[in-house]
Amino acid sequence: MAHCRAVVFSGDGKYELREFPVPTPMPGGAVLRVEAVGLCASDVAQLHGHKHVPGEVSPVVPGHEIVARVHAVDDSADFGVEVGQRVGVDLVRRCGTCEACAAGNPYCPNMQVYGYTLGLDERSGLFGGYGEFMEVLPGTQLVPLPDDVPAEELSLFEPLASCLNWSDRVGGVRAGETVVVQGPGHMGLIFTAVARAAGAGRIVVTGTAADELRLATAKEVGADITINVDEEDPVGAVARLTGGTMADLVVDLADRAVATVPLAIELAAQNGRILLAGLKQMAPVELVSDLIVFKGLTITGGPGGTAESMRAAGQFLRDRRLPTRALLGEVMTLDDIDEAMAVLSRTAGRDAVRVSIKHRQ
Repeated sequence: MAHCRAVVFSGDGKYELREFPVPTPMPGGAVLRVEAVGLCASDVAQLHGHKHVPGEVSPVVPGHEIVARVHAVDDSADFGVEVGQRVGVDLVRRCGTCEACAAGNPYCPNMQVYGYTLGLDERSGLFGGYGEFMEVLPGTQLVPLPDDVPAEELSLFEPLASCLNWSDRVGGVRAGETVVVQGPGHMGLIFTAVARAAGAGRIVVTGTAADELRLATAKEVGADITINVDEEDPVGAVARLTGGTMADLVVDLADRAVATVPLAIELAAQNGRILLAGLKQMAPVELVSDLIVFKGLTITGGPGGTAESMRAAGQFLRDRRLPTRALLGEVMTLDDIDEAMAVLSRTAGRDAVRVSIKHRQ
């Protein structure tokens, strides 16, 4: 029997590289040969046992930013794709039968989430992109991706879907408006590129002194101005840039930094919009709510992608609307998993705008 490799998170800060038999499709399901998987800051929290996805389990094969080739499909399956085709995996498999699904609500209470909720006790245990092969359940959405772009560049498919959903939730990035993106992580950089593609008038990206590489990349993918908040007051800087009117849209994608939430309120213009999508790991946030009232702000949460935004992300990439090369960052293999996790955790002594794993083919 053929075997493959996969990383397993134990849920207590430990991980290991294991060998698994290559699975066969379940009834109505398929098996994918994973080409590349993007590593996400939330993977670090997951590694240490923080459960931020409903139904999350440990131990598990993680990885939810998945680009793969269809390896095998059960005879009774209907995914709308062919063996050998390159696809992006919609990480959320919705049941399709509950009240929420019937009403078109994208947040199914019975959802399964690849890389999170299907553990080692489920069939092969291979349900995440840190494995060289993975199973997919019946009803999973597989989105066609272009063949002539490297798989590692396309591994931003899933975060792109989130960014496109967030843009929709705030009424779209409107032509000519001022947008502030707080946090130049890979989500912040992708949103910056999306805002530029949408025709934003002025894009400002904020970060810290530790974000020098990321702030430089922000300019490469669409930012007009970057602000190092360790050296410059962002409120004063945005006030000067806008003649005091401030930002039409503020997007908080800063990971764990609770101070960016009240700061977003200060940065927002009268009748401005704020999107909160940077996870703070359940830390409490202090803010002056009267400013929300006085400014007439609209504040929206950004929970992730939807089935529709996944399809939109696939089209976005097929249309070459994203600078995938500039957003690539560092590419490693499973043999480099220790180094990959160190760079992802920002403990390696160097930074990267993104980290992805490219599997052997």
